[in-house]
Amino acid sequence: MYKYAVSDLKGEITKVLSGSPLYIRVPNDSDVLDTTHYVDVETETVLPKRPIEVVVEQGADPLSITLTGVPSGVTLSTNGMETTTDDQPLVIEYDVPGTYTISFSGLVNYLDHEMEVTVGDA
Repeated sequence: MYKYAVSDLKGEITKVLSGSPLYIRVPNDSDVLDTTHYVDVETETVLPKRPIEVVVEQGADPLSITLTGVPSGVTLSTNGMETTTDDQPLVIEYDVPGTYTISFSGLVNYLDHEMEVTVGDA
């Protein structure tokens, strides 16, 4: 762990931080935000986060859906259930017809986002 002194332009230390040795300078006029960008630690560059390209297919049961294209390691939550995805298609079964929100989060190089799905005769 490294220790850093942060100063203003007069040289006065305004805070002391400890943390990772990897700090990347970005231009003052850049649009870099922690919600939209990440650091590729191998190349030490700041890159935009990518959207998760999810394919939703109606399941055999009208109250189920199958999600494909979700990267491994994504935290998915819907209707009070939470799981971490793997490399397999994910089947979600709901109890009653309706419109449900599915939230995707947890991977540093992908944008967190939500989508709505409707199942049954809703």
